[in-house]
Order: sequence, then C-alpha cells, then structure tokens
Amino acid sequence: MSITLYGSLPSPYVRRIRMFMEGMEYEFQPVNVYDDATRAEFAAITPVRKLPLLIDGDTTIMDSHVICHYLGQKRGLPEPTIQQHNLVTVVDGATDSMIILFLGRRSELPVNADKLLFKLQLERLPDSMNWLELQAKQGVFREWSVATIALVSMVDWAEFRGLFDFGDYPALVAARDLHSERDIVRATRPE
Repeated sequence: MSITLYGSLPSPYVRRIRMFMEGMEYEFQPVNVYDDATRAEFAAITPVRKLPLLIDGDTTIMDSHVICHYLGQKRGLPEPTIQQHNLVTVVDGATDSMIILFLGRRSELPVNADKLLFKLQLERLPDSMNWLELQAKQGVFREWSVATIALVSMVDWAEFRGLFDFGDYPALVAARDLHSERDIVRATRPE
C-alpha cells in the first residue's frame, strides 16, 4: 500500500506530519490553498478542506492529530502522554490564532481588538505562549516527541511568516534551536 500526504509545504500542521513520518516512504502531494482550481480538486477528496490529509490505501485521515495517532500505531510507537497531548493542544491554540490573524491580514481586514474574532486571538496568543514558555523552562521539549515536533513547526512557521516576535520567549526559541540541526527539521523548514 502506498501512502500519500496532501499538504502545503509551509503549513505547520503539514510539516509536523512530514517530520513525524521521518524514515517512512510516502508521496507528498502539494496543495496550493490560494488557488481556486486546486482547492476545488482538493474538496473532492475531503469535505472539510483541511490540510494535512493522509491517504493510506483505502484509509483516508483528515486531521493532523488523527494522522499522528494512526501513524504512531502503524509504527508501533508509544501513545503520547496526557502532558504531551496538552502541550500539543496549547501549541495548536497558538498556531490557530496566528493562522486566523494571518488570514485576516491577507484578506485585508482590520486585525485589531475592535473585532471580537481577532480580539479573542490576540488574547489567546500571550496566554498560550506564556504557558508554553514555562513548560519549556521545565525542559518538556528536550525529548523529540509529537509535542516537540508541534512546537518546532509552530515557531519556525511563525518566524517564516513574520507573525510573532519570540523575543520575550527565550525558552521556546531555545527548545526549537535544540532540535534545529536534525536532518528532518532542516529538510522540512518552510521556504
């Protein structure tokens, strides 16, 4: 059976799957989310139009969390701990907030606290980053895990897009830098 991963190369969610699949054989199918025709073709595969999407033979998986779970079971890896799941949840909250702010700017909307949608993101980001910074100071990202992969993907993507200043979060940057020379991290960096 062949595995196909659909995604956008810069996407932090797609990148985490690409890193998680290190050493596995698979085909990467790029999806340009900004092209109407490509999005229409992709919609024929998944009703939620979310990236990443993984197809393994007759099995289609439509969410990065479920993809990680599936691949972890397929590879016989230990189930992530509750702490790792919580770390990923907070990383995802911060990432989702940055995506909403990014799309708001790209849509030329006024991205400020006057709009409830953006206000909620602008409130969530510092809370999430402060919590993650404390976790990083405690060393939770030293080990290469699904949570560390999520963090590395988020920090690199946010810097790539110029979405967040990590100057007040040195432990998060140090956690990312600890793993920055891994071959899979270098090979999947957004560009």
